[in-house]
Amino acid sequence: MAVKGSSFDDVQAQGNQLSRVWADNPELALGDLTQKQFGDLVKAFASARTGADDLRNQLTRAINDSNAKAAEILAITVRARSVARGQFGPNSTQYEQLGGTRTSDRKPRSKKKKGMGSGESK
Repeated sequence: MAVKGSSFDDVQAQGNQLSRVWADNPELALGDLTQKQFGDLVKAFASARTGADDLRNQLTRAINDSNAKAAEILAITVRARSVARGQFGPNSTQYEQLGGTRTSDRKPRSKKKKGMGSGESK
């Protein structure tokens, strides 16, 4: 696990730095960890990051494709609702079935009531 506040780029850079120092100083001893084991771990980490980045790109592409198709479907349904209103009328069942509000279902406009003391001069 990365140290709190360290990015994966920092971890990878530090691992690469240790590999370079270890290559120049093979007598460096880290318990039972060998230079080859550490090098393999750094390579595996880089490979895992690449795999994760590839998956992230695939996800972004899939989300963008889904959003584009959704926008296209929405545009078509709005157009169909407008056509149904024109062909069948604004009070038709077909218009309501496509998501429109029938004229007979709309609330009538309420008239504004005059209030006392609001902007009246004496």
